[in-house]
Amino acid sequence: MSEKNELFFQQASELLSKIEIRYRQADFDEQVQLKKERDRAMALFSKARLAILKEGIICTDADVEQMQQLKQQIDSSTEILQVVATIAKFTSFVRLRFLL
Repeated sequence: MSEKNELFFQQASELLSKIEIRYRQADFDEQVQLKKERDRAMALFSKARLAILKEGIICTDADVEQMQQLKQQIDSSTEILQVVATIAKFTSFVRLRFLL
């Protein structure tokens, strides 16, 4: 596996961990808002990871940079709607880049 792929997987895993932490820290109403997007992000990343490994897709510097930016957005999100929007960006990116 390429070094970029390993770095991409690491960054994406950290992002998903941050999403899970935000979900667990949220109050009940916020968890309701986050659950569907969180579950979708995790499922799509699993599919993308399989596609990358099976099809020999090589991640780029831009892919790694995108994950870093998304992690920063999660970190700086002060409201739950910002978190939801960042998760939507993640799922859109993963779907368009690796699953179409």
